[in-house]
Amino acid sequence: MSQKITSFSLNLRKHSPLFLLILLSLSACRPDGFINKVKYQGAKYINTCETFSTTVAELIQRNNQPGVLKVSEYDNSDFTYYYLEQGQFEILRDTLRFRLISDLPYTQYLDKGVAVHVNASYSAPEAIRAMSPMADGTIGTLVVDRAYYLANRKPFFLYKIPLNGAQLAGKQLMLSFSIAKYNTDGTLKEFFCETQAKPIGVIQPACCAAQAWDGTNLKSIVDFPEISVTDENFVYEGFTGTIDVQFEENSFDVYDDSSFTALTIQTFVNKYRSLGYQIQRIDLFGYASPGGKESLNLKLSQKRAEALKNSLEVLNGEIEGLEINAQGMGEDWERVKALTQISSLSQDEKDQVASIVNDESLTNDQKEARLRRVKFWDTLVEEVLIKARHTFAIMDFAYDGELPTLERFAQQLPVASRDLDEVANTRFSVSAYQDDVNVEEALANINEILTQKATPNLYAMRATYRIAEEKYDEAVEDLEKAGRFRGPNQQDFIAASQGLKIFFADSYDFARRKALYEEYNALAKDKPSDRQIFFNRAIMMDKLGLISPALNEYSSLLDGHNPTPEQLNNRGVARLKGMKVNEAEADFRSALETSPEMAELYYNLAAISAFKGLTRKTVELLDKAIELDPTYKAIIFNNPVFRIMSEDPRFDKYR
Repeated sequence: MSQKITSFSLNLRKHSPLFLLILLSLSACRPDGFINKVKYQGAKYINTCETFSTTVAELIQRNNQPGVLKVSEYDNSDFTYYYLEQGQFEILRDTLRFRLISDLPYTQYLDKGVAVHVNASYSAPEAIRAMSPMADGTIGTLVVDRAYYLANRKPFFLYKIPLNGAQLAGKQLMLSFSIAKYNTDGTLKEFFCETQAKPIGVIQPACCAAQAWDGTNLKSIVDFPEISVTDENFVYEGFTGTIDVQFEENSFDVYDDSSFTALTIQTFVNKYRSLGYQIQRIDLFGYASPGGKESLNLKLSQKRAEALKNSLEVLNGEIEGLEINAQGMGEDWERVKALTQISSLSQDEKDQVASIVNDESLTNDQKEARLRRVKFWDTLVEEVLIKARHTFAIMDFAYDGELPTLERFAQQLPVASRDLDEVANTRFSVSAYQDDVNVEEALANINEILTQKATPNLYAMRATYRIAEEKYDEAVEDLEKAGRFRGPNQQDFIAASQGLKIFFADSYDFARRKALYEEYNALAKDKPSDRQIFFNRAIMMDKLGLISPALNEYSSLLDGHNPTPEQLNNRGVARLKGMKVNEAEADFRSALETSPEMAELYYNLAAISAFKGLTRKTVELLDKAIELDPTYKAIIFNNPVFRIMSEDPRFDKYR
């Protein structure tokens, strides 16, 4: 601080020569950079450039403490006016208005023609300097003399610096201070003690940069098309049905009273045809049981296969080109082994059969001879061998309807089974996300289908579920995949992916935001008449911190047009980030006149009310926002713009 003069007594007589000599010597010994001597707060001080610079440095330090957005510390609900508090900034009618924290002790310096010059300039934050037009500039000088200070310090001293059109929004405010001495006629005598320009504000970068509002979740409304998808139904490409027809011993006649007659098979062929499945071919494999010589059984198995084929020839009259193949397979030892294991034979008897059947040193005729000698031969014939005299029919069905298909159902099932009936009737129905849908099940279906059928509609459909799961990067990736397919919705999918990236850009790091902004610059160049692109670019500008360019973009888009509530809301967000608080509020309220059910407007107005300390109004606005969109409740309590309010009991319901 300034040098305080220590009181002392010289016991000098008034008007004595020695007294005058001492006065002259004191005046001749002024310190370097002398400004003036004053009586301040009951003490005497000698002000110098050194002490002035120290005071300014302390002031800058007090006003550059890292922290959250500076909001009102008081509840102003019962007042009709709003005063800026220490540390708050506002741009009103092309004038920068602000109060500093623990301001300069102006009355210590403003005496005997001394004034303090407050020199204001601006500088774009380093990260956006290359993208920001007029990254640096001078605003002007505020001359604070004693008369000006006394006239403008009720109820407190407020800085008012005309901007004269300077685009300060989104920039760092830089202040330097200097001392000026004026003659009695008001002309400038000398100018000195200028300090270095420094950013000033509650946080870095200072006052008018968008970062002050980071974390407050101000709500812009991205203009992009709804993700339009159509429901889809898929069926299996085909399936295989089987029939097993048994024969009498040494016979190749089909049972007249069997359910597996040609007429029965025809019934199932017709049934599945009605569901869109046409039979493509039938493969018949005839078998004989191990009884008699193997060479004779091979011929018998062939006759059994051909017998069933002959009985099915009637199908050729209704299904043109139906292919029916008949092949004799000989003795069915595999079925013997399988049926033995599920028969009523004891485990010891089953082991005996297995030992004979699996003995590779024996011919099939030798195996059959040994089986005839086991004590349980009759049971073996009744439960096992009789069922090995058969013809196994494999029927291939293929879908021939209008629905898209998936891969064939792999498992073979009896043509008359409920399981095959269910397969034939299966429709894989997939649709966009809805609140009542089972997300896990729906996604499993979509993922399964996408492994076989990659379509833009399916990728866009899956994106709706990714958004519901808050997996935004995956949603963007799906929309970008959908946009690579040429088709009527291609441009909508591309626009939706870009809009979605802007919508969630607050979660991106700076490099990613910048890359997205450059994407929109390229789009704007390619499509100069697409206003949607320019509106979204303006949103991206304010998310990047390019507030002045964003406001210029909005001006060129809205001037002379009838802005939509969404556009007014977005300009209001950019204005608020540029500390144009009252202009932002005007935009939000204007939008409410035509769109009173827009939750974003109430939330953004609540942020302004909290900034001003209008607690009761803030609570009312938040309640309305939550009523319209319950998800807002989750982003309120730990929000820096509502930090002071969080200590108010009225705020407890948002915890």
